[in-house]
Amino acid sequence: MRRRPGRHPRAAEIRPRVVLAPATPLLIAAAIAGCGPFGDDGDADAGTLSAEQFAHQGDEICAAAQGEVADLQRRPPASRQESVRFADRLIEIFDEEVARLRELDPPEDRRDAFDRYLDARDDAIALLERGREAAVQNDPQGYADAQAEVASGQVERAELARQAGLTACSRPLTGSPGGGSP
Repeated sequence: MRRRPGRHPRAAEIRPRVVLAPATPLLIAAAIAGCGPFGDDGDADAGTLSAEQFAHQGDEICAAAQGEVADLQRRPPASRQESVRFADRLIEIFDEEVARLRELDPPEDRRDAFDRYLDARDDAIALLERGREAAVQNDPQGYADAQAEVASGQVERAELARQAGLTACSRPLTGSPGGGSP
């Protein structure tokens, strides 16, 4: 039997599923990364989100962080050591939240408001860090002062979030023993 050039002698026996199986993880990775026929259509602004996408993704990030804060607040600190751990966890939650928000590429008309919002969040996190340091130094007044400063900026941060098109970000949490959503 004569073989056709370029064709494997057992080509008819090889099932397509067997050939595609090793490629599936690569195709999934390409789709997630936006490569290949799944993502980039050559548009220079392909990474920029629509206003709706930006609001939805940003609000999901903020809602998830607020859920973590609410869980944390169910066990308010009762000692200096617990206050340090509480502040550490708040800072960790908010740092992760802001880092995830920074990954978003907002629409051009929301970029400035979003940048101002992120700057305000960074300032609030710095205040939480100051409060944490006060707790480490056994300075309850310094801890309370830092928490009060975080709380006093709440309305401004919520307004900046709203201007950026985010409705679930920097919303005050009730019963906030030293936190809330900076």
